[in-house]
Amino acid sequence: MGLSILAVLTLSSALLGQMSQGQTSEDSQAVVHLPTDWSHHHLVFSNPATAEQLKRAQQDPRYWHQLFRRSQATPPEAELDIALPFELPRGSKTSSASQNHKLKRDWSVNMGTGATVGPGQYPGKFGFDVTTYSCTTDFVVFNTGLAGSGTQASIVAYNNLYSGCGGTVPKAYWAYNTGGTITTSVTLSTDGSQLAFVQAPAGGGSAALVLLKWATPGGGAGAPGTITTTSASNYRNCTAPCMTTIAFKSTAGTDPTPTDSYSAPFYDFSGSDNLYVGDNAGYLHQFTGVFEATPKENTAAPWPVQVATAPLSSPIYDLTSGNVFVTTSWQLSNDSGARLAAVCASATCAVGSNGNQAVGIGTTTPSNVLGPTTSAGSACHGTGASGDTSLSMRLDAPLVDPVAGKVYAFLGNDGNGKSAVIQFSTTVGTATGDFAYHSCGTEETIGTASTGNGTTPIIPVFAGTFDNAYFTSTGGTPPGSSPSGNLYVCGNTSGDPTLYQVPIASNAMGTAASVTAVSSRKTTCSPVTEVYNSTNDLLFLSADTHGTSPTCGTSGCVYSTNVTPWQPLTAYAVGQEVLDTHFQIQVVETAGTSASAVPSWSTTIAGNTTDGTVKWLDQGPLSTVITAPVFSTGNLYAIDAQVIDSNGNIEICTATLFGCFPSNPTWQTAPGATTVSGIATWENLGANGIPALTAAGGTSGIIPDNTVPPGAIGTSQIYYSTLTGSNAVQASQLGLK
Repeated sequence: MGLSILAVLTLSSALLGQMSQGQTSEDSQAVVHLPTDWSHHHLVFSNPATAEQLKRAQQDPRYWHQLFRRSQATPPEAELDIALPFELPRGSKTSSASQNHKLKRDWSVNMGTGATVGPGQYPGKFGFDVTTYSCTTDFVVFNTGLAGSGTQASIVAYNNLYSGCGGTVPKAYWAYNTGGTITTSVTLSTDGSQLAFVQAPAGGGSAALVLLKWATPGGGAGAPGTITTTSASNYRNCTAPCMTTIAFKSTAGTDPTPTDSYSAPFYDFSGSDNLYVGDNAGYLHQFTGVFEATPKENTAAPWPVQVATAPLSSPIYDLTSGNVFVTTSWQLSNDSGARLAAVCASATCAVGSNGNQAVGIGTTTPSNVLGPTTSAGSACHGTGASGDTSLSMRLDAPLVDPVAGKVYAFLGNDGNGKSAVIQFSTTVGTATGDFAYHSCGTEETIGTASTGNGTTPIIPVFAGTFDNAYFTSTGGTPPGSSPSGNLYVCGNTSGDPTLYQVPIASNAMGTAASVTAVSSRKTTCSPVTEVYNSTNDLLFLSADTHGTSPTCGTSGCVYSTNVTPWQPLTAYAVGQEVLDTHFQIQVVETAGTSASAVPSWSTTIAGNTTDGTVKWLDQGPLSTVITAPVFSTGNLYAIDAQVIDSNGNIEICTATLFGCFPSNPTWQTAPGATTVSGIATWENLGANGIPALTAAGGTSGIIPDNTVPPGAIGTSQIYYSTLTGSNAVQASQLGLK
């Protein structure tokens, strides 16, 4: 069926219930807000295959958020052909040449000495309208990880984000001292007017959920604005800026003073107005009436639910199965960690049995130990001996796909000396393949494992991400029921951290393949973020130190990696890049249409491949170890040496006698074109495949901004904080057009 994007926005606006204060219902029909926070990286949706799958997915507003984020918004008057099942298009079969995709730091703002969002945590981004940018109402918000004071904000937001905005870019939008320290990710309300986060109070005591209404002007990072604190019962009617704090319920004997190191709050956008968050003693808390009614913690049995006796990750509520999925960190002191657990949180899952007991609300179904264990031989995926003398191991929040019915856990040590990804079903039951009591799932290893010791924890593996092929897959019976594509994750925690590709074929994991190392030291990677924009499918991730790119030297490093796969019968333009089956970058030298079958790719740098009427040029392996420094007239380059020219393209020295002398040529810009300067001859291999930027101490999780129409001012950005250096950062990827 054909629908205009305006009709889609009208439909989705009604479904999402999104209307800003001061708008009429007629005005609001064309406005769809787009919140993006940590949870959108952990709850994702593959292509619904049936009417029933589509109906269930549409009940979760994060499904709509994903569609808008991946569709690259188009002006409202544009007409789009939308195929069944209903979805927005994610790119056509006609490819256009990407511009040089240099990773560029647009701005970097100091949030206070030592400020950081934190490893594995994310800033939040709010887009007022998916059809356009706004210098005034679009904003990005960062927790600072610092104790709030009169001269230091604990939370800060910036607007005027984009290069085309007038005046100072960015501007402090609002900032507050909330009376504590916020070390986990924030969560945004649908209309962006409220936030939820957890903080440790300044005077100590139990962790508390904070709900905040902001207003402008609201101060800056070093001069926070004034905010009123009110009771939870008065919060709904308080005048912004105002906030309320609700201390986590304590449990005598087992959790008298709940604290929270890793768990960010997960808000259910589907209408329940509930929020879930874990604590360090292993309890899962449920809060009700969070953004729309009178907020409070649900303390009626069985809440809070004891999942384990170890710290919990951020929880993920799956509306389809009715379960909250949460991982538990491993600790030397007990054996209840390094597990994935499903906690029944709605009537949807309160049926049947998990193989151990009848399932009702609050019932916890834990997997067996996925990693090290102090009980020899009881681990799922090995002897359990590897790493079992380590202090601890953090497990990141799981990755959940309700449409595919799969949940993924990520481990820095599986007990058998391997880093790993483990796949489970989201269906709790006793049938073959279900998530059952003490089940082990299906494991795929991603390099070797960090073992830590009695004072040093095991290096964690943070969550990976799927590629566009996975999100657009239509395989299986019925079509789309078994997604295929790739999962990308950074593993190998005992050695050089390495990006791995885990193929997904008909909803099952295949053998992981190493793509490229991202650091030359044993260190931590950030989570991996994927951005699909027009014809480019890109990954963003960082390493905490000694990035392998010469750009970064001994510093932390953030990368942009093009993993766009080859497509059959597709029109390609000069400069378009794909990642071939050998993990080498192929660049279009001659435009044309690809063949119906995968070509036999050249694996020789500067070699050519004929594919239908397309001629490809081999740029070489996808690698962060870029052997191409920036060209300098002070160097003499040997035959086959590579440099980055002034246009951001890779040039290879092809002179036949003495190499390439340090003249300063006028570079040819087309892939395959040669630049001759004296007796020096260079061949253009296309745009640098992995642009990089220094990032002090590595980065937090990376939030994308991918909804502005092509050619508009705020075309495409990413946002993160450095882990050291105290900075909030916006970077742009010029190839994201």
